[in-house]
This record gives sequence, C-alpha cells and structure tokens, in this order.
Amino acid sequence: MLPNFGEHITLFAKHNFCFTMKKILFLALMLCLSSVAQAQNNSAIKLKPYGFVSNYVCYDTRECVTVFGEMFNIMPKDVELNADGSEDINAEQKFSFVSFTTRLGLDVSGPEIWKAKSSAKIEADFCGYGANNTLLRIRQAYVALNWERLSMVFGQTWHPMVNQVMPSVVGLSTGAPFAPFNRSPQLKVIADLGKGWDLNVAAVYQFPNTSVGPMGADVSYSRWSMIPELYMSLKHVGEHFTYGVGVDVLSIMPRKKSQVQREITLDDGSTQMQSVEVSVNDRVTGLSPEIFADYKRGKFNIKGKAIYAQNTSHLIMVSGFGATDYDTQTGSYDYAPIRSAVSWLNATYGSKWRAGLFLGYVKNLGAKKDFISTNDFWMRGAKNTDYLYRISPSITYTLKSLQVALEMDYTAVGYGDVALNGRSKALREVANTRACLLVKYSF
Repeated sequence: MLPNFGEHITLFAKHNFCFTMKKILFLALMLCLSSVAQAQNNSAIKLKPYGFVSNYVCYDTRECVTVFGEMFNIMPKDVELNADGSEDINAEQKFSFVSFTTRLGLDVSGPEIWKAKSSAKIEADFCGYGANNTLLRIRQAYVALNWERLSMVFGQTWHPMVNQVMPSVVGLSTGAPFAPFNRSPQLKVIADLGKGWDLNVAAVYQFPNTSVGPMGADVSYSRWSMIPELYMSLKHVGEHFTYGVGVDVLSIMPRKKSQVQREITLDDGSTQMQSVEVSVNDRVTGLSPEIFADYKRGKFNIKGKAIYAQNTSHLIMVSGFGATDYDTQTGSYDYAPIRSAVSWLNATYGSKWRAGLFLGYVKNLGAKKDFISTNDFWMRGAKNTDYLYRISPSITYTLKSLQVALEMDYTAVGYGDVALNGRSKALREVANTRACLLVKYSF
C-alpha cells in the first residue's frame, strides 16, 4: 500500500518558503506519487513502478562532440592547433563520474476502452542537464490502446526508426551517431497483417530532439513546416529472426522570413534600394530508407541496420542540409539535404556474463548540388567530416538486481577541408578512446 503523500506535501510547504527549482521539482514528484496512491485504489487500474540507479565512470583520450554533460559521446573533435602551431588543444584527456542517468518509470494498465486494452507509461530521468546541475526530465509519456489486430500509441516515446532494432551497448548514446537516437511526441499505429507481418505507420513531431539549421538545433523548423515527419515500415517477426524495411520522410522549413532589396519611394519623391523583410515558405525534404534485422538463438544475439540517410541530424546523426540557390525577388532559398550511408552491427553472447561487440560506420555522401557557400549549410557534428567508424567491445556481469559493465569505445573520424557540396575528402584521421564503467541497480 502506498503512503499518503498529500500529508508530506503539506508539511513540506509549511517549512519551506523559498521554492527553488529543486523544491518545485520535488513537489511535482510528490504530487505525481500522490496521484499514483489515489489511482491504486481504483481496482481497474494496475500500476507497475520500475527504474534503476545508474552510475557511469568514463575516461576519454580526447575532446569530443558530446551532449548531456559529455556522457553522450558522438565523435572526436578535429585537430585544432594553438597560435604557434605547436600543440593540438583538442588532445586533452577527460574524466567524468555521474549518476544523472538514474531512471524512474511507471507502467499503467487500465480498463477496456472502445473494446481495446488501455495502458500508459510515464518515464523520467535526471538528464535535463544544465551548467551546474541536473534536472528531472520526461523520457517517455504516452497512452496506448491495443485491439486484437491493431494497436495505437499517442504521446512521447522512441522514434520508430530507433526501436525497430536497437543496439545492446553500455554507453548512454545507444550506438549514436551510427544508430538513430530520438524520443519524440507521435501518433503511431501498428497493424498485425498475420503470419508474423506488422505494418507500422507514424506521424512524428520534433521535440526535444530537433533538426540543425540556420538557428542551430531548433524546434521552429518543425513548427513552421505544419507537415509531421512520416514513417512507415513492414516487419516480419519470427521465432528467432526479425527483419524488415522502413522509410522516413522529413520536411522542414528552415526560414519563415528573409531579406530582399526593394526600391523604396522616399518622402521627397526620390527612390532608393533598401533591405526589406519578407515572409517566405522555404522547405527542405529528406527521404531516408532503412533495412534492419535481428537474429536470436539461445544466449547469442546479432542485429544490425543500414540507412541511406538524408537530413537526419534530429536523430543525433552526422547529417544536415544546405542552401543551394537564392531568389533575389522573393527572398526564398532552395535547399538540398546532406546524404550519408550509415550502418551498424551488434553481437552479444551470454546471460550472467555477457560479451558484446558494436561496429558502426558512416560515409558522408554530401549533397547532390553545391551550396551557396561553406557558411550556408548546417550539420550536426563537423562540416569537414568524410567518414567515421566505431569499434566497441564490452563485458557485462549481472547478479540479480546488480549490473556491472565495462565498455571500450574506439571512434575515429576522417577529417578534410570543408567542401562546397558538404562532402569532404579525408586528409587525416583523428580518434578517441573511451573507457566506461557502469554500475547499475535495477528495481
């Protein structure tokens, strides 16, 4: 039986008059738990809490492109020489020890609604990372309805390009930038076609993972577009072998306003050219097909994916787009997505002791047309990337609720000069070795 958290909230409020952000978050959590306690009294609702306490200790041989307080490792940074050219200032070793990946979740199963089984999930961790603190953030929050041959999910959960097949790795990045990584609000429908075949269709909104563009990583490109990201896949699930194909279509608007030169009539009747702000309807569209497979037998599991990716920076991949032409009359730009060939392979063996190996490769194919300039294209990662690859072995020991894991991550990037079509030719290879120790207690 869950305790009465309402009384605790009242006592907390009486003795704390300075409500800092942490206290507000604490109150919010207590209110959620109080609601859980009330819901538990409803026999039609069943609750299953879960989570884990997670601690990561990581060492890097080099400065890297990262997110979430350097725990989400993407790729090593290029060589950057100091003023006299005697030292690479990015060749700096780093050490970190964090626990903000600790997670809390609640699975809810409810009554039958419209002849469908109803359920919901809410999941949070502390990766809302700030300069000097961590914040509670929503990972997943959705409602699901399941009929006999049809299911529907509405809310924030894993992007459908992620959860068809996901790598089993130790690192927080879950295989990114080789494997897509994204959780977003969406409406997803899965139809059971029979004989092991599923049809998956989804409309996805960008948030919190967003595309990179003229304003950096920003949700505005998706908001302005008014067209959701669309995904469709056909998957076969067998006893040991799962495989399928999918395609993702992303159409965003990089700008809503632009500047044009127009002839303006002054008060004295004379005219002059002046810069005028105008509305535009710029758009860039990317089409990203994928194939995936997953084979399991006994303690052995091997899985992988290959993607022809176009403008997939919102999936934490090394990608983007650029402006190829400018209309001086309307202020509108033409765009082209940056293309890349992406693949990963992941094999694991064992149960109590589990050995794993992750291999990833990305080849930057650039755009079909040259950009206006090297300043007029935008990428997640680095503009002068030719290729990158990762070799990552791991060993995991599990005893009841305790898990201890060690993972080595060798990621190398071929860097060259920035090219006008976004496709660089490697002149040097820069690598980082990451050693990561995980201690996790699940409940």
